[in-house]
Amino acid sequence: MRLSFYHREVAQVIVSKNLRKRFGRIQALRGISFSVSKGSATALLGPNGAGKTTTMKILLGLLKPDSGKVEVFGINPWENGDRIRSIVGVLHEKPIYPEWVSVRQLIRYAAKLRGLGEMDERRAIKLSGLEEYADARVSSLSRGYLQRLGIALAILGDPELLLLDEPTANLDPAARMEILHLISLLKEELDVTVLISSHIIPELEMVCDSAVFINEGLVLDQGGLDELARKHNSSAIVVIKTRRPRKLASMLIEREYVKSVEISREEVKVEVIPGELPTLELEISRLDSEYGVDEIKSTLGRLQDLYWKVVGVAKAEAS
Repeated sequence: MRLSFYHREVAQVIVSKNLRKRFGRIQALRGISFSVSKGSATALLGPNGAGKTTTMKILLGLLKPDSGKVEVFGINPWENGDRIRSIVGVLHEKPIYPEWVSVRQLIRYAAKLRGLGEMDERRAIKLSGLEEYADARVSSLSRGYLQRLGIALAILGDPELLLLDEPTANLDPAARMEILHLISLLKEELDVTVLISSHIIPELEMVCDSAVFINEGLVLDQGGLDELARKHNSSAIVVIKTRRPRKLASMLIEREYVKSVEISREEVKVEVIPGELPTLELEISRLDSEYGVDEIKSTLGRLQDLYWKVVGVAKAEAS
């Protein structure tokens, strides 16, 4: 059951204009302006201390900005915090849960607080992949499954917006992939807009279609990934496992969308021009057996490359 209070239909779920926030001598936000489109999955990217968590708390109505304007679904979160939190699911960076209760008991308690029933509880457990651990104590969960628990709590009531603060922090690569895959599935299942705050870049591209880059309380750039990739001439790098690397490389190097090809034993590393990664993936999926393609081992580079071109350059210029 989707909890809902009336709010007007908006194309931009989040609109932030010139947000500023100071904590004593520390200017956490120095005029942040960005927007998040309805139905998008947006990465809020920056190093530790960039202002990501402060921004998230302002969006939830937990912090009041010193100046500037912010709207979530056309609503001022500070003035209408209860309304916002009824339609927004959140995973905090460092959540604290009672360790002596079971997963099911905690989710049931949270559901009751929101006026939800057993059906909502069961659905959250199922969608977050916690069925096998529903009766396990919270204290027994691994870090990855604690994040699943946090996501289960966040999706109670079918929120219209998910704010996920560092959902893959302190996870090993395999657990990161599992959590991001879960987020991707939930976005489609729940038809929800997603904002993910993170300083860990690899694999985020499997979820996000747009990005906002921030550092030292300022937005450095924002937009769709394809748009940003073209703007900053950022490439995607695909590693393909194949039994015929030379034959595959010879074919790919002739393609207009391929910038470079490297051969390494049973692998071919392909650098693709900005915005053309789907073209390569489609072509690889259609290749017949004569090219001996076993798998696309990894897709790296575009978002990571963008991060260093946008944030890294700004940090270097400031130092």
